[in-house]
Amino acid sequence: MFGKFGSRKAGPHRFKEIFDELPRETQELLNSRYGVSGTSYWRYLALVALAIGLPWLMWSAWYHSNPAARVTLVSFTPIDDRSIEITFDLDRKDSTIDHTCTLIARDYEKNVVGEIDIPVAPSATNPVEITATIPTRLAAVNAGVLECRPSER
Repeated sequence: MFGKFGSRKAGPHRFKEIFDELPRETQELLNSRYGVSGTSYWRYLALVALAIGLPWLMWSAWYHSNPAARVTLVSFTPIDDRSIEITFDLDRKDSTIDHTCTLIARDYEKNVVGEIDIPVAPSATNPVEITATIPTRLAAVNAGVLECRPSER
C-alpha cells in the first residue's frame, strides 16, 4: 500500500531507510555528488540569539514606551513677526525635580527660526500646563516642543 518500505515518514529523513539499503559504492557516489548533510549548528546559534535578543527587545520596548516626561501640545499662536506663543502640558514621572524643555519655532518652509530652553520648576500638580513665548528671527507659523528632560544638577 505504501510501497516497498511501508512507511509514510515526512521531513528530511524520509529517505534514510532507502539510502541505507543501497550498495556502499552507490552511497559514496551520492555523498560525493550531493554532499552529506552535517549537524545543524544554526539551530543552536538561533536559540542563543533568541535567548539574548528577546529579553533585550522586551526591555527596550518597555524603556522607550515609559519616558521620564511626556509632552502634549495644546496650542501655538503667532504674536508678531518676532515671536510666537506656545502652550503645552508636561506630564513627568517625578514632578519633584527640575526639568528643562527645548521649544522651537518654524517658518512656512519648516526652517527653525527660533529656539529656547525653558526651566520647569518642581510642582505638586502633574501634569502641568506651561505657556511660553519663543523669540524668532523671522515670522513663525508653528511651534513645538523638541524635548523635555530632567535638568542636570
